[in-house]
Amino acid sequence: MLIFFWTNLIKQILIGKIMNKKREDLNIGKDMTGEKILLTRTGYEDKKNRLKELVSIIRPQILKELSAAREQGDLSENADYDTAKDKQAKIEAEIFELENVLSKAKIVDIKKNDYVQLGSIIEYHKKGEKNIRKVQIVGSIEANPLLNIPQIGNDSPFARSLLNHKKGDMVMVITPVNNYEIKIVSIKN
Repeated sequence: MLIFFWTNLIKQILIGKIMNKKREDLNIGKDMTGEKILLTRTGYEDKKNRLKELVSIIRPQILKELSAAREQGDLSENADYDTAKDKQAKIEAEIFELENVLSKAKIVDIKKNDYVQLGSIIEYHKKGEKNIRKVQIVGSIEANPLLNIPQIGNDSPFARSLLNHKKGDMVMVITPVNNYEIKIVSIKN
């Protein structure tokens, strides 16, 4: 009996050390370069709200689905159980990712000035064209080109070319595919 006790104790200590080591290796709160993830205040709040929704609403719903599926009996051929486990894995991965992003986040507040910065909405037109286009520069993790006003990441070639320029500037946008010139018509900060 005493040997069993000591064997289990040693296993628990070793497993604990292994688990702690794995947690350290995850390096939560830092990315590979140790840099923060830039987010607009809106982007940060959106991610925070999504995390809250996942943890307080969606996760409990999935746990109920899992419980109901377990009650159906044999889990080896239970499609409801497999579906609920898949949903749970996706939700847990999203929760982990959001926690990681929020722990690395640096909120960039928009300053009231005349220069393009993170959060700016820019109206511009390409040289030789008359139609005016609109775009917003956001943190790269917030980028969504499908919105009414497309959001582009601050690390994209287009955004990097525009940053720190002002209304009326002619800017050369250098991309891997081609280079072109644009004129900044307006900036909303």
